[in-house]
Amino acid sequence: MVAQAKALDPASQWTIDEHAKGRAIVVEDGDVFEKGCVSITLIEDGELSAARASAISARSNRQIAAGDRYSACALSFVLHARSPLVPTLRGDVRCFTVGSEEWWGGGLDLTPSYVEVEDCVHFHSSLARLCASHSPDPGTYAEMKRTCDDYFYLPARGEHRGVGGIFFDDLASDWAPAFARALIDAALDEDGPYVPIVRKRRPLEYTDAQKQWQYLRRGRYVEFNLLYDRGVKFGLTPESVERVLVSSPPMVAFKYKAIPADGTLEAATLEVLRRPKQWVES
Repeated sequence: MVAQAKALDPASQWTIDEHAKGRAIVVEDGDVFEKGCVSITLIEDGELSAARASAISARSNRQIAAGDRYSACALSFVLHARSPLVPTLRGDVRCFTVGSEEWWGGGLDLTPSYVEVEDCVHFHSSLARLCASHSPDPGTYAEMKRTCDDYFYLPARGEHRGVGGIFFDDLASDWAPAFARALIDAALDEDGPYVPIVRKRRPLEYTDAQKQWQYLRRGRYVEFNLLYDRGVKFGLTPESVERVLVSSPPMVAFKYKAIPADGTLEAATLEVLRRPKQWVES
């Protein structure tokens, strides 16, 4: 993934941060990507707390007890583009095991500052094809899209963080490992859901006003991560704070009652974020 991102943005600067549980590879100051990170985390033979055991039991309908030994591995990534016309991409895949039980989770979602219908259709169509090529259930894409829309939501704002994608958790199907690998392989593929959008939007000129709007939308991104994201709540400790929050964009803005005028592209974007669309037939 890092090689693919470097090929897309040769000017970017990369820093490797090795730590006890994995590696965070941070990108900054590129022509395409202003900030980003690709991270691997591995936990082996951990011990579940009562709170985490209860949460897993509730989600998976399996009896998991405090003190059970577990292992977990996750690959996560986020790329914040410099241009406000290029969306942010976020994704992850993760595997969690307790004894002989194994669950997979992950997703891929798009957060544009400006909603472009053709980009959304392309992104979601690519993910729908990926789901159809791995899952025997024709409703998999629709279910994972709905889960994504429900998860990346800011209730205090009445807004979704972006235009979604797919999101899944506690998947124990026999096709789950291959699907997770295919999702990662596709994320930054030249013909995948994201890179064609970057190639199309990155050369376009933008205004300072559009950059300021991007800062405001990034503020919503930070709000979601700090208030609602399960992964941040799960992993945030004094030892991990830098690598957990490294997915934050480099520059954000919080402006009091920043309401765009009717009829503007900004207002049209907010309308979509408040009422998610069905971008492909399913």
